[in-house]
Amino acid sequence: MKLWSNYCKEMKIASRGFYFYMEIVMAAILLVGILLLVPVDSVTVTQEVIYTDLPAEAVGVLLQKSFGATASYERAEDTRVRLKPDTLTYYDEQTGEPFTLTFDDKKTLELETWFAYDPVTGKHDQTIYFTGSFEDMLRVAKTEKWYATAIQPGADGALQYRLLLFGSESERYQKLISAMMNAGSTPALLQAAESREVLTLGAENVLNNRQSYMPLAVVIMNGLMGMLIVIAYLTLDKSAGLIRAMALTPMHTRAYLLSKVLVVLTMSLISSLVVTVPVMGAQPSYPLFILTAALVSVLSCMIGLWVASFFEDVKSAFGVIILLMVLLMLPSMSYIIPAFAPLWIKLMPTYPMLQAVKETLLPSPDTSYVLIVCAGMAAGSALFLWWSDIRYRKSLGV
Repeated sequence: MKLWSNYCKEMKIASRGFYFYMEIVMAAILLVGILLLVPVDSVTVTQEVIYTDLPAEAVGVLLQKSFGATASYERAEDTRVRLKPDTLTYYDEQTGEPFTLTFDDKKTLELETWFAYDPVTGKHDQTIYFTGSFEDMLRVAKTEKWYATAIQPGADGALQYRLLLFGSESERYQKLISAMMNAGSTPALLQAAESREVLTLGAENVLNNRQSYMPLAVVIMNGLMGMLIVIAYLTLDKSAGLIRAMALTPMHTRAYLLSKVLVVLTMSLISSLVVTVPVMGAQPSYPLFILTAALVSVLSCMIGLWVASFFEDVKSAFGVIILLMVLLMLPSMSYIIPAFAPLWIKLMPTYPMLQAVKETLLPSPDTSYVLIVCAGMAAGSALFLWWSDIRYRKSLGV
């Protein structure tokens, strides 16, 4: 009852301050940004510059042969590219012979441009630019960092394709390209690959492009922001002498610390739901999500309690807070780029937090994994609360 009474009192006091509303305001701003700026489906538009030694009338036939009869493509407005003086060196993949070209002129090209659309979704997924010479193709590819292909008729009348690589590609990718180029008919190979039927085993269990931002919003914004607010609350109380005055009352130190955490937890859960419900709809298991989001906030707040015990005011803690926030945000790189997940990042608490929150949002979550992570966060929270309680009692002399 003392904890509940102190929690209600802290809520009333906190509601009069700036930090109480900061999380909800940031959650609302984040929600508007996600809904307006982040598309539901991620569409990557590839850009390729092509040089072809063919009559202009053959361009349509070439496009149809490249993309197949079911593809849709249309002429777009010409694209202007400015070229600067440069020296280019390229190598023939078959002979290894180097070729060096030096260009001293500046010029602006008007490239004939075509848009290609996915035959299934109808979305624009490729842009093709045509140059008038092989040298212009090389210069444009280097300037704009586009894919480049030269298409020329061979001695037997069949079209020959030469693909330009930048040298940064992996050996495996280069061998794949080489195999495709030597396959005899690259467009036919690509068309055959796209036309193959793909059988999905089991229900699709992924988040769309917009939904994939939710774990970052919950952990980075609500979890780490809650930690920052707890540190601010406690250092302000320290500088005002409120914590030392509290030591003269019958209230236990642990009850005081927990009341601060519960205030921040309340606002963090509200903020999490403000962002998550409009984006996710009815897809997640909300009881599991609320449990996980609550423990993310609690563990972050407990870490904040422990950090705040070393400082007397916000100013002295500012540098450590920024460093801690940066370190704890590093696992978001592994979330965005799953291939980059070294052991030292996996050992940070925010890594399993992100993975657990993501699982709760999937149509078919891995409940056992989520509960294991939740148990770990609960144990970590208890450890930091015990440690913080000892430190505050020692500093107060009780």
